[in-house]
Amino acid sequence: MNKSIISEELGLYGWNSLEPVILAALATKLPLLLIGKHGSAKSFVLERMAEALHLEYRFYNASLINYDDLVGIPIPINNNTELSYISNKSSIWDAEVVFIDEINRTKLELQNKLFPIIYDKRIQGIDLTKLKYRWCAMNPINFDEDDDNYYLGVSPLDPALADRFPFIVNVPSWEELDNNDKLNMLKDTFSGKHNLTIDINEVIKKVEEKIDEIKEEEIDSINTYIINLVDLLNNVIGYISARRATMLLETLISIYASMLIIDSKTKLKDACILHILNTIPTTINKKIDKSVLLNICNQAIELSNLSSESIEKKMLLISDDTERIRFALKHKNDIDVKLLTDTLSKSLSNVNNPLRRGLSLITYLALRDKNDIYPSFMEIIVKEIKDVFNPIEITSMEVFSKAKIYNHIVVLMSRVQEEKYAKYLSNLLNSFLPDGYSSNDEVDKLYNTFISMYEELKLWVCLKICQVHPKVV
Repeated sequence: MNKSIISEELGLYGWNSLEPVILAALATKLPLLLIGKHGSAKSFVLERMAEALHLEYRFYNASLINYDDLVGIPIPINNNTELSYISNKSSIWDAEVVFIDEINRTKLELQNKLFPIIYDKRIQGIDLTKLKYRWCAMNPINFDEDDDNYYLGVSPLDPALADRFPFIVNVPSWEELDNNDKLNMLKDTFSGKHNLTIDINEVIKKVEEKIDEIKEEEIDSINTYIINLVDLLNNVIGYISARRATMLLETLISIYASMLIIDSKTKLKDACILHILNTIPTTINKKIDKSVLLNICNQAIELSNLSSESIEKKMLLISDDTERIRFALKHKNDIDVKLLTDTLSKSLSNVNNPLRRGLSLITYLALRDKNDIYPSFMEIIVKEIKDVFNPIEITSMEVFSKAKIYNHIVVLMSRVQEEKYAKYLSNLLNSFLPDGYSSNDEVDKLYNTFISMYEELKLWVCLKICQVHPKVV
């Protein structure tokens, strides 16, 4: 989605795809967390949104404030049985929008005090009756001390606090913008302050109406997707709470509704993709590759179209890539060929060499007689295993550089009694010499996986005898 109705009007470029998430947060009034490097316009966007909404706004830098800055000065009343608070201009009591910046630079005790504001709209056990929106921002958690943007003083969020943010948006930094967005942003530098030409409250109203419409017309299919999504997230990423599952339902519906208001041709699948990238709390404290989330999303969509007892669903619910490949090949004749090849392709791409080559070889041997397999898929597999079928000679000096690993391979091969796969296995193990292994453990994993899967899949007959293993000259 490239259409913009908010961000570009404000002179902000590269945020188009995130607008539905921000609109969804406005329509649902659920907490929103923006994560981004310094200078990525997090504060700018939230301040301009509050201004456009014409609401009483409070900004707090969590790394600097004291708790008294929020509540005011406490004074005892009613014979010292209760507390009242002397408010100041910065206190929270009359706020309709609260923006807490640098939330991951706060000490744990202050995080705990901010918790009820974000989740319950309460402070000191008192309801904040005027509060509508709770927004927060933070720099990314540090993952690599060698990173030029290693942030001092940044700490992970408490998992319970992280779980209270239904919307978690990673905003683009300068290097992530394309050249057109960079150029447009520079051109806009001296244009002065922009005002929204749209009525943001009217847009929010339309999103709310669309949410009600989706709940009536598409809730069953969305519920099925969410169940599959949560199962996969639990398998691959880790614990997803029941509360989070209901949040994921609400956030998906609202993101879908927002996308439809911006572009009426939006499909539910498009919303699912944007949704998984901006709603998973694990991504706050842990670096998760975008491709992992997209694979989970696509699997959940595929599962939603399958019956609960189907062999395809059982395959897709397997979280370990090697085991999913094993299951797929074992049931190759019972699985739709497109789903079979798609699953094998994705699973193999998630595995690193040298194991990937071993699994590719097993896949080739298991599928070469299956007539309906797509030639394009087999071509990819053959490219992966070409070094097994075309072994190269290596010199004694090259072997000497990895003598321990080479000797380990020789010992392992001496245990192989079965001629039916000895040449395949020997060629496979030697195809990574001299420098393809980092340790004997990689050799062992490749050796054991190949033998176990060859035996389990009963790949007994070699239709074409492959060449002998590489000679040492």
